[in-house]
Amino acid sequence: MNISLNVIRYFVEAAKQENFSRAANRLYTAQPNLSKKIAELEKTIGVSLFQRTGRQVHLTPAGRYLSGEWAAALEQIERSIRRARMMEQEQRDTVTLGILEGMSIAPDSARWLEILHERYPDVQLHMERSGMHQLFQDFDAGKYDIVVASEFRGAQPPVRSQCGRRVWETCSGVIAINTRDPMSGHSSLTLPMLSGENFISLSRDEAPEGYLQFQEICRRHGFEPHIIRETSSIETLLLYVETGVGVALLSGNTRLTSNPSIRLIPLEDLLFDTVVYWHADPVRPAVQAMIDATVK
Repeated sequence: MNISLNVIRYFVEAAKQENFSRAANRLYTAQPNLSKKIAELEKTIGVSLFQRTGRQVHLTPAGRYLSGEWAAALEQIERSIRRARMMEQEQRDTVTLGILEGMSIAPDSARWLEILHERYPDVQLHMERSGMHQLFQDFDAGKYDIVVASEFRGAQPPVRSQCGRRVWETCSGVIAINTRDPMSGHSSLTLPMLSGENFISLSRDEAPEGYLQFQEICRRHGFEPHIIRETSSIETLLLYVETGVGVALLSGNTRLTSNPSIRLIPLEDLLFDTVVYWHADPVRPAVQAMIDATVK
């Protein structure tokens, strides 16, 4: 019998939520893919794990038993992997930092380097940028000690494993808009003013929580966003803005090289949090020093 850890992780989250759509969002995968994996798991072990009534799903007694057993086992496996990685990293004297693509964290990254050099001169800082989906997938797998991401204010944390979380700073949202768009002449905008625009968005697979929250925020402001392109990266999203296909909602700390075709206009009614995540058990001293440096 061959059951991967990833499939077990899918089942445990689906059991926790008892809602495949919500679990898929938390797992950064598509709902049909999650449903398929659960069905394959049930076939493999010969046990019905969920009762399905229309769109409603509920754990069977066998499913409830396995969810408890596997959740505990999964937590132990993930903890042991993190500790093994920590032991290896201690030997290499490195701290690994994952940063969401497109985010600007200067001059704070320079300050982190200074802190490490002052307190832990033998420790090296390794940094890497990644898209939202890959960033948190690698974080859960223990590749990164710390990740820095951007979220809508009040967003549900996208991480499954046990972790610490701290809001580092808050900034306004901005609209990336082509300079040929008549709306680009405004010094500031509100979301209702953009109700007639075509939107470019990160895809629901790349950033499912953000995708759904963007739609919900627009609805709270009285309109349904017309999303005409979904992309897997910030760079591709900005390419569509640059060519005038549509506008994009971004955090105010998005890195944008000088581009005469794109203007970033502040939004008066939307905030983003820059959030730091780290593995809570255990925390190495050098990692804790970097976490402490995010307190402003």
